[in-house]
Amino acid sequence: MAEKPNLNSVLNKAADRKTRRAALRAALFLGLAVIAAVGSALLLTRYMEARTAAARVPTRTVIVAAIDLPVGTEIRTEHVRAVDWPAASAPEGTFSDPALLQGKVVSARTVKGEPILVAKLAGSGGGLSALLPPGMRAAAVRVDDVVGVAGFIHPGDTVDVIATMRHEGGNNTTAKVILQRIKVLAVGKELDQRSKSQDKVVQATVATLMVDAEESERLALAAAQGKILLTLRSGADLDVVATPGVTPASLLAIAVEPKPGSGTPVRARVVRREKAPEKSSEVVEILRGDLYERRDFQPKGTK
Repeated sequence: MAEKPNLNSVLNKAADRKTRRAALRAALFLGLAVIAAVGSALLLTRYMEARTAAARVPTRTVIVAAIDLPVGTEIRTEHVRAVDWPAASAPEGTFSDPALLQGKVVSARTVKGEPILVAKLAGSGGGLSALLPPGMRAAAVRVDDVVGVAGFIHPGDTVDVIATMRHEGGNNTTAKVILQRIKVLAVGKELDQRSKSQDKVVQATVATLMVDAEESERLALAAAQGKILLTLRSGADLDVVATPGVTPASLLAIAVEPKPGSGTPVRARVVRREKAPEKSSEVVEILRGDLYERRDFQPKGTK
């Protein structure tokens, strides 16, 4: 006679099958969610890469200064480095190969990270001669606190040169501006205009000026036969003023008075007046105690 199945065992088996089906269903849903998340991440990444590539700025290689380069520095490999620079904003006259800069001399101070430009290079060879453009000379003049504008002249400044000389065969002295808009190359041994603060005094006995051949002759004659004076002027002042020069006689014949409302002197015309004839008069002195009084009486017919 066959045994009847146990009701409890049947119910337990049914519950186990139901539990396994629920776990399988949950695992399936979880797998689908993971796949959907991964797919969404991949699609988003591809979309962002496409947008970035579309908005990416084209660049090119530019050689920049790896350190601060003072004026007169001969460029070496360790002085420069290559960087990616936006092609649309790259300045004119840059370099892409550091080998092209070997032996070149910096003619204007270049700070770290600044592109090396053709306009700021002075050729090769090093020293002051590398800073001179073709046709120009470097002339040194002796200066003191008066000649050198109390020491406030720095490399890179612009000056005028005034010469004071005596005429041949006479004692008359003339002062005249003989050179205008002359660049100062060096003061003493300083070539860099930023090596010292611009508001500091530079104690030096020699200033080196950049002149051409004709200007160097005039400067040499003025320094040998007379005295020279440097006057500092603005680098933005490009005017060349023709002056007649001044002599002691013409200087004393000119009256100078300040313009109203400013400290700028203006030249006034000299007016000579003849001396009025002396007028005869009678003088009466009156003494009253400790009081003294003087009266002048004009003759009749005079005003």
